[in-house]
Amino acid sequence: MAVAVCAAGLSLAVVGAASLRPLAASEVGYVPDVPAEITAGAPVGVGDMLTRRAQPAVDPVQASPNLAPPVRLELPSLGLSAEIVPVAVDGDGALDVPANPDVLGWWSSGARPGQGQGSILIDGHIDSATEGLGTFVHLRELEPGDPVLTQSASGDVHYYRVTGRRQYAKAALPAGEVFSQDVQERLVLITCGGPFDANAGGYADNVVVFAEPDASSI
Repeated sequence: MAVAVCAAGLSLAVVGAASLRPLAASEVGYVPDVPAEITAGAPVGVGDMLTRRAQPAVDPVQASPNLAPPVRLELPSLGLSAEIVPVAVDGDGALDVPANPDVLGWWSSGARPGQGQGSILIDGHIDSATEGLGTFVHLRELEPGDPVLTQSASGDVHYYRVTGRRQYAKAALPAGEVFSQDVQERLVLITCGGPFDANAGGYADNVVVFAEPDASSI
């Protein structure tokens, strides 16, 4: 079985990464916590489509026409660089995830990098039944203070710092909080986690990482 750890192709230049300053808890809206560990030996090679079945309880942000959508995500601490494509909520109310586990999905009804307000939600797989490991397989390893970069279709690079990490049972994912647009600009990275449920054909939880703009990198 072929294993693809991350997408190939153009990598963002990590400009000025050494000068990035970790944000103190008092400067951000989330207190970091440690999620439950993914069960050791959980099967790899089974699709992990998000199973949340509720329409996000938020109104889409009206993005400025001058802001380009994100097309690439860089996680320097994980050595990860991946393509981003737009995704939407399907007819059943579930957020779509790109079929290719090397590619990430950006919720196109949410905010865009540089907007100053709203959640920029990016999702991805941890594994695939046919293609092995997914881009977000190590997402749960991000720590508060880790840098995150996005590149927009315009070529602009936006810098963020991880401020918190959560793990929710899928049935209890607080969609109104995670998808909220009534917040200052933030990245929300989401994938599957927790124990694998063979009967349900998926993972029990969602891992969610929050990151906020880092002005010190500009």
